[in-house]
Amino acid sequence: MAVILVTDDDRACRTTIQRTLEREGYTVEAACDVDGALRALDRQVFDLIVCDYRMPGKSGFDLLVALRDNKPRIPVVMVTANADAAMEMATVRLGAARLLKKPFRRQDLLDTVSQNLGK
Repeated sequence: MAVILVTDDDRACRTTIQRTLEREGYTVEAACDVDGALRALDRQVFDLIVCDYRMPGKSGFDLLVALRDNKPRIPVVMVTANADAAMEMATVRLGAARLLKKPFRRQDLLDTVSQNLGK
């Protein structure tokens, strides 16, 4: 089963996403910020990343930039409560596979993850 990295500064959101994916059989590691995500990426290979866009310090946008240079093949599902068309275009241009707007339905998350893992 796939290994997924979930990065979100909101503990409740991060935990909900993590538990949802684990119930589906995925192995999930969680990080509360971009620096934690980058450390996790140095230690382990991930099949997919679910990342919040707006976080204190570095944003999900910063993570996309780092991935573009170092690990461009990992699909990234960006999640945000405050999305507009410009943000969506910018994240996709930088390599995000999809932008999910919070609050999203559990099934939308699972479908997006499955589609981006090629299942």
